[in-house]
Amino acid sequence: MVKKALVLAAGFGSRLRPLTEAIPKPLLPLWNVPLIEHALLRLESWGVTDIMVNLHWKADALERYLSSRKGEAKITLSKEKEILGTGGALRPLRRQIGNDQFWLLNADIAFSVEPEPFVEAANLPGSLGAVWLEPDHGPRTVEIDYAGRITCYHSIEPGVDGNYTFCGLSLLKPEIFKYLPDKNFCTVIEAFEAAMYDNRFMRGVAVQGSYWADTGTPSSYLDAHRETKRRARKNLPGGELYAPEADRLPLDLPHFFCIGPNAKAAPDVKGSDSILIGNLRVEGNTSVTNSVLVGSDDPKHPLSIGGKRSNQLTGQIALADTQINEPALKPLLEQLGWSGETAVSCLGARGSNRTFWRLWHGENTAIAVSYSTERFENTRYAGHTRLLAECGVTVPAVLADIPESQCQAFEDWGEDSLQQRMLGNPGKALDWYPAVMALTAKLHGQVTDKVKTDGVALEPPFDRALYEWERQLFEDYLLKERFGFEDGLPADVRKELEMVAEKLMSMPQVVVHRDLQSSNILFRRKTPAMIDFQGMRMGPAVYDLASLLYDPYVEIDEAARKKLLDEYAKTGPNAPTEEELALGAVQRLIQALGAYGRLASVGQTAFTRHIAPALDRLLEVADQCGLNALGALTEELIHREEQRLRMGGV
Repeated sequence: MVKKALVLAAGFGSRLRPLTEAIPKPLLPLWNVPLIEHALLRLESWGVTDIMVNLHWKADALERYLSSRKGEAKITLSKEKEILGTGGALRPLRRQIGNDQFWLLNADIAFSVEPEPFVEAANLPGSLGAVWLEPDHGPRTVEIDYAGRITCYHSIEPGVDGNYTFCGLSLLKPEIFKYLPDKNFCTVIEAFEAAMYDNRFMRGVAVQGSYWADTGTPSSYLDAHRETKRRARKNLPGGELYAPEADRLPLDLPHFFCIGPNAKAAPDVKGSDSILIGNLRVEGNTSVTNSVLVGSDDPKHPLSIGGKRSNQLTGQIALADTQINEPALKPLLEQLGWSGETAVSCLGARGSNRTFWRLWHGENTAIAVSYSTERFENTRYAGHTRLLAECGVTVPAVLADIPESQCQAFEDWGEDSLQQRMLGNPGKALDWYPAVMALTAKLHGQVTDKVKTDGVALEPPFDRALYEWERQLFEDYLLKERFGFEDGLPADVRKELEMVAEKLMSMPQVVVHRDLQSSNILFRRKTPAMIDFQGMRMGPAVYDLASLLYDPYVEIDEAARKKLLDEYAKTGPNAPTEEELALGAVQRLIQALGAYGRLASVGQTAFTRHIAPALDRLLEVADQCGLNALGALTEELIHREEQRLRMGGV
């Protein structure tokens, strides 16, 4: 029987931020029991009596928990001043491990498996140990040979049939130490790979009927709760991790609402696939969906969230402001006059080097923004907000503005965007867009007049250089990087696009939003408001109109487009023709496709789902404008994108 184990608990949990700014990942609860506790209990059930735990990130919190734990095994802590990695963590424990086999286990997985298959595999001739492998889920980068020996840990064909995922559990022989690289930080995989040159292999073990889940992202953390409940309902392995007393919803329902021992939710709170942790109070008339809400550290002052003015919490990761390492929040809260703890949900980084949060303080809410001055347009946002409001363009009001701290706060208009409305009911464009067209006409009319009269500073106008920059974006990130056009933009296509730019420059120039797609229109009932307008500049009205009416995010049919163009013409300062609108759509779609390619190149692959509809719309307007070379190129891009998607690419 294996008596020793090392539990790896030092990692930063970067993919789980901001949760791991408040709670180290191993202490995140799965059904109100810390992940590391589930791991320790499992090891003790296997007969392990000597457990070592390495610590680094938020080591004090883990030490407090482990030092007060009452369990069967002896716990030894190994504190790392500098994080050493999954292999480097072994070196300080060489003497304690001695000449015994030992388990190496990640503290942050949810799992259910028995030890015997690993013991058997580790004792096969030539084995250095055994590694738990998952055949169906995860990245599947591990390859094994006919004898079950692991021959590759970084497959050049990840995810293909026959490849496996390393589950974070190994049974190792003490000889592993001689294969550790001679450096402080290293991974255990490096030792496994070094051993192969000495003809010593790890054996891969896939255990039928076991359960494993990586909890490394907010979505997978929520999924682990959902899946363990499903397994409890079906009496499968992993179901023993479910705690019915922690779930407000009954076992026979597929959704869950896990409420921690120090958290409270009013009786009329509707929860689905969500977790409440810590000293927290969710007020009445609130729904919580796909969210993780973390309360304060002080039981005397629980964090309050929700209420009548913020009753829809969907996809939120919310913590107390004191738990988040963000310098911009403190001066904002002071200017807002919000004393005491405020709930903060990070809405993520966006374009233009900005980061967004939603703030809750009692029944008051706001959207906070911190920004970089690397793009000077960010500094104009608050001023543009006041300008638009003065001209009758509905926008979320400025609540706080601190230029020296590069942060702002705005009125919270919620998540009811034009994009979400259209995705939920695409046939209702004529119900929602007329008010948006009237709002756009005010931007192009009253705001243009005000800018010209008062000499308001905007971003540089649309000119040949800017149109060339948008073409270059398309060429570099879509043609070359995504589709492998080494020679870039064909000369005949370039000539056509240069002609489009000349025609756009000959049109009347007005103040344009620049990014007026459906995601940048929010609604309160029937009233729309514009957001994300920091890039306002002089340009042709059709650029904005095309952004709305040929938006790759949503579907608008040709008949609706014509009617909406007529709606704009009722109040717009310069009503364009359908041909002029199509020219604007060519330019806007070129820019959008380049932007999707650039965002995909830096890891924001969600934007790639808009490439196919954008290409379809580009082909439509290219044909309408008689741009034969662009049309032929677009047909080829559509073909390549279809091939890419058939092959499972993104």
